[in-house]
Amino acid sequence: MTARIRTLDHVRGLSILGILLVNAIAFAQPFAVYSQPNISPLPLTPDDLTVWWVIETFFKEKFITCFTLLFGVSVYLVGRDRNPADPVYRTPLFRRLAWLVVFGLIHGALIWHGDILLSYALTGFIFWRWQDASARRLLVWGLGLFLAGAVVMLGPNIATTLQGGHVTPDYGDLADIIDRMRGPFLISMAQNAAVWSETIVSEVLGYMPTTLGLMMIGLGLFKSGILRGEAKTRTYLWLMAVGAVSLVLIGWQARVTMAAGFPYPEIFGLYALANDLLCLPVALGYVSALVLIGRTSVGAVLLYPLACAGRMAFTNYLTQSLIMTGLFYGGRGPDWFGEMNHAALVPIVLMIWIGQLAFSTLWMSAFRYGPFEWGWRCLTYQRWMPIRR
Repeated sequence: MTARIRTLDHVRGLSILGILLVNAIAFAQPFAVYSQPNISPLPLTPDDLTVWWVIETFFKEKFITCFTLLFGVSVYLVGRDRNPADPVYRTPLFRRLAWLVVFGLIHGALIWHGDILLSYALTGFIFWRWQDASARRLLVWGLGLFLAGAVVMLGPNIATTLQGGHVTPDYGDLADIIDRMRGPFLISMAQNAAVWSETIVSEVLGYMPTTLGLMMIGLGLFKSGILRGEAKTRTYLWLMAVGAVSLVLIGWQARVTMAAGFPYPEIFGLYALANDLLCLPVALGYVSALVLIGRTSVGAVLLYPLACAGRMAFTNYLTQSLIMTGLFYGGRGPDWFGEMNHAALVPIVLMIWIGQLAFSTLWMSAFRYGPFEWGWRCLTYQRWMPIRR
């Protein structure tokens, strides 16, 4: 494994694990609780609030940002493998993204409504036109789109707050949602599909500027050497320092949000401002820390399981959905939906982390790709790919 790929896999592995902790509450409670924890049907304990603050400060938006940066790099790497004479629809990249659309539709409609694959695939079709752009152009345009995306998502709620307006959100009957999600298998699947169908268009289109911008920034950072782990040590130390200052500001705003009782619409506007804008420098601080740790011989050994998890990120992402819906959705297992808030979910997430790190390390000792990665690769290149080492 080359140093360049090892760096990317460290970041990808940490991201896929961190994303699970953020998403856990959306598996275990009605989707609205993900953004507004005070509407949970269960009373929030001090432990729940502490865990929420930790997630909001150190995890939420940061690891999905890292993952999106790397998706831009993966589009570029696959996009280079093409015959210039072939039309676009016959390239491996087109097939790879087209199959990801299929996987996203299946995952969102039939497994878990919080799918990100469809958004990545559709944005990827736009992004691939930028593969040959210079690092500088990618970074400038990417940052512009990232900031525009924040305006699109936060602007209306900030304007409402500043004007003194107030809107009472309609989250539906949470008790009825819980009953349906804990019902028989087909009922819980239908409720999941209903939530997915209600949110998918706004999620894909609303976040597309941000997603596209981050893909551009990721490729720009890759071409400039930062995501390849080739920048000077002082560059990474500087990025870590900026990320640390950003974490302080995000943590302060999270405490303000808690103290105010998670007010609407502020929690989707002014109270989300620090996190939505500063998640990028924090993500780059995390990347920098992994690069510097990975440069040492001891660090490379310690991070090896993380690299294996990163090489199996697609498999681990889908497996997380299967495990969590198996635990919380009706007709699959213990039917825990609606019974846990943030603190109670931490032990479950930790066990999944340990299991995925161990399984990924064992699997990659014998195989070249994770199982879902291998299937996706076979579909992309339209032939059986060797999987054993």
